[in-house]
Amino acid sequence: MQIIDISQFIKDQQLPDSYAQVAKEWFFPVAQQLVVHQKRAKEPLIVGINGAQGSGKSTLAELLVFIFEQHYQIKAVSLSIDDFYYTRKQRVELAEQVHPLLLTRGVPGTHDTLLAQQTLESLIQGENPTSIPRFNKAEDDRQPSSEWDTVEGHVDIIVFEGWCLGAEPQDAGDLLIPANELEESNDAELTWRNYVNQQLQTDYPALFNMIDSWIMLKAPSFHCVFKWRLQQENKLRESIKDKSRTMDEDAIKKFIQHYQRITENLLVTLPSKVDYLFELDEQRNITYSSQRLSFIASEQNAIKLLIFTDMDGSLLDHTSYSHAAANSLLGELELTHTPVIPVTSKTKSEVLFLRRSLNNQHPFIVENGAAVFIPVGYFEEQPADTQELEGYWVKEFVKPRVHWQELIEQLGAAYSPLYTSFKQLGVSGIIESTGLGDQAAVRASLRHYGEPLLWKGTEHQKQMFTAKIEAQGAQVLQGGRFIHISGCCDKGMALQWLTKQYQQMQSNTIKTLAIGDSQNDKAMLEQADIALLIRSPAHEFPKIHRDGMIYQSQKFGPEGWVEGVEQILDSLK
Repeated sequence: MQIIDISQFIKDQQLPDSYAQVAKEWFFPVAQQLVVHQKRAKEPLIVGINGAQGSGKSTLAELLVFIFEQHYQIKAVSLSIDDFYYTRKQRVELAEQVHPLLLTRGVPGTHDTLLAQQTLESLIQGENPTSIPRFNKAEDDRQPSSEWDTVEGHVDIIVFEGWCLGAEPQDAGDLLIPANELEESNDAELTWRNYVNQQLQTDYPALFNMIDSWIMLKAPSFHCVFKWRLQQENKLRESIKDKSRTMDEDAIKKFIQHYQRITENLLVTLPSKVDYLFELDEQRNITYSSQRLSFIASEQNAIKLLIFTDMDGSLLDHTSYSHAAANSLLGELELTHTPVIPVTSKTKSEVLFLRRSLNNQHPFIVENGAAVFIPVGYFEEQPADTQELEGYWVKEFVKPRVHWQELIEQLGAAYSPLYTSFKQLGVSGIIESTGLGDQAAVRASLRHYGEPLLWKGTEHQKQMFTAKIEAQGAQVLQGGRFIHISGCCDKGMALQWLTKQYQQMQSNTIKTLAIGDSQNDKAMLEQADIALLIRSPAHEFPKIHRDGMIYQSQKFGPEGWVEGVEQILDSLK
């Protein structure tokens, strides 16, 4: 991904400098994918952001607009569902006619959903200047129309944020038990609850259905919303002269009870339905993200392409381990539902870390084909011969690491001076041998299915060692820096098994593309329908034996990855 400078945005929003790294790690890839989506659709895109009060959704909305306009030069605007609150006069009438609690802004039933729909539609059509309503929270009233913002012409992306976006009505029985003291004391007859619920059933779906892509900033629980909302109010208090127009701590505690029921229901019902989910801790740090799983049945008679890719030296740069050059294409592949499946000598822990930066939620293959990890629910049914472990369906092809460690030790003292095992290296030795940072070395050390050896002997001694340990049922693979001792498995075997699982889920033709740069990629490069060899600055192309459908990149690493994949995609059209 190209460098995106948000320093001015951080200054304008009075954010800490650390927000730059947060944005780069979590939000830049989302922005890029949304731009690709909009350009492919060739029509305006509405992006909805849901988040509890104080979760940072308004900041994220403004960040996305800043990136869209300043970096991608496309027209964007942000709106909040808060801008479409009824006027205070209208809410007074609601309070008198339906229930006193409707005087308080916020819950469904206090928004002018028709005005919101008309505003969005006007922005999409772009036929006339669009006036954007704005709500003054300090005044608790909609601003005069003369003070509304005006947008000329249509926009490319509309970012629409709100705490209740995506909320659904509850079953009548769920309304019987009060969610808090406010409901128990002020809504004993359930009039307010039923009215709000009815509004969600009748008036809000048409508005929510206008949203094309969904983002959720998920609070850990409703408990932390009070602290977040208090911080918001303190910020508002600092920005205005008349402090009496803001709420004190007790007022906020009562105020947020209006939103507890719907917020708690959203935390349960919405995460599985959004396109981008960011889970927050109580300090609003993002602890986990996921993207809606993308394996869906293709149109009849279409070719489904599966991309199995090596990581180091292929998708990742040989020296910097960066995949920036491939990010744009990766975003396009995700939008076309083309799975990119990491196949690597790396550990599960290493791949999970990489998948986060890649925004990849597809299956992956670890430790040179020793095991396949499929996110639970990725396919309609759990594949046979897999076990469920920590959120994944796992297919294991070899015995665990301890078995191979014992086998290595059984060869005796004659060979032990010729190598240093991962176990012997420890984290500090892995850092010294690989140049990895502390956390990266820890992730690399967490192997489950084999033992890497840093060979110190001669080539002849290595051949003798290999012959002896293979006679005991082990398999030896030469990696970039280490030889890997494990069972009878390879990347090709894992590719073949996983491809079969995909094929069972649809009747269309599936083609496989394997991408690699070294000899330990040989098996999958020979097994796949199409092989893409990535040029390396450190060694020659791997020697493979197959007939046709072989591509070689001219560029190195991720740049060669993009070069080759684009050429292959063009050939399949």
